[in-house]
Amino acid sequence: MTIQWFPGHMAKARREVTEKLKFIDVVIELLDARVPLASRNPMIDEIVSHKPRLILLNKADLADPSVTEKWKTYFEEKGAMVLAVNAQTGKGTEKNPKCM
Repeated sequence: MTIQWFPGHMAKARREVTEKLKFIDVVIELLDARVPLASRNPMIDEIVSHKPRLILLNKADLADPSVTEKWKTYFEEKGAMVLAVNAQTGKGTEKNPKCM
């Protein structure tokens, strides 16, 4: 399926991220732990594939812990550092990944 349109604000955001990429050391990607792939922007991989990445699986308290572990493994196998967190309470953020 070919997308026949691309909203201007999305093109602008992509252009700005690409321009600022040289100033970025680590990409922090915030995903919903319950639906990580559905809450992800696929363009991120294209734009920042060569940068170290920290993926935060937010709302981990609402997700099935065994499934969250599988997602952590999935993303780690792709080279990302992963933390399961709850942004509201701060749980999981006490771990300090190597990229920080």
